[in-house]
Amino acid sequence: MTDQRCTLHLLSAEEGTRMSARRPKIRYLREVWMRVINPEAIKRARKRSGFTQYELAALARCTQATISALETGAMRGCSEDLATAIAKWLDRDVEELFERHDGSRVHRVTNAARSGTKAVA
Repeated sequence: MTDQRCTLHLLSAEEGTRMSARRPKIRYLREVWMRVINPEAIKRARKRSGFTQYELAALARCTQATISALETGAMRGCSEDLATAIAKWLDRDVEELFERHDGSRVHRVTNAARSGTKAVA
């Protein structure tokens, strides 16, 4: 098995020292949402693949907090692109870990201050 972990290094012009830099996060299309079938299955697949949450997040181009939330069940869904990226790095089919959300798009949650409703005194 080849080592799929990656680190991006930059050399400082003044000192010639190595500095680590993060890959830029990409913005996923949020047109289709995927629901996590079993959060524990994502955690088991990640550990079986030998990745930490941080390493999987770097490969899938999301945050470590997102991976943690998906594994604990705090985040019940994600974009189709992110689900595909996670499944790819874990060598699993998307259908094993995620299912397509009933609605094609999750509605945005707004706060009450800007919702246009009047406050009840």
